[in-house]
Amino acid sequence: MSTTPASLLPSFLLSLLLISILAAPAAALSLQFQDSGLSTQHIDVFGPDGEYIETTNTSSVLQVNGTEGPYTLRLRPAPVNQDPADLLADLLNVLKNNVLIIALILVGIFVLARRR
Repeated sequence: MSTTPASLLPSFLLSLLLISILAAPAAALSLQFQDSGLSTQHIDVFGPDGEYIETTNTSSVLQVNGTEGPYTLRLRPAPVNQDPADLLADLLNVLKNNVLIIALILVGIFVLARRR
């Protein structure tokens, strides 16, 4: 009895299916956080049953076991004091950079207000 490649295909696919089912899922899960630019904020990490795991920050990478999830992440924003002059300068820069859009919005509001 000779075997042809076509007759081996179902058994090959079945063996691939069994191997993929029996293969262990990836255990290590890497979470990379990104800082928003204002300041570094702290993140508390809790496990599936609510136990505290660790505190990390928004500019770090966290390694957790991916098979033990779900994990809960609690963001703790840090207070930031900024100079009012810097805030005003930032606001003026935003207004200067978007003057055309702001003007169009204001014209649209005035046109709608006159129709009523």
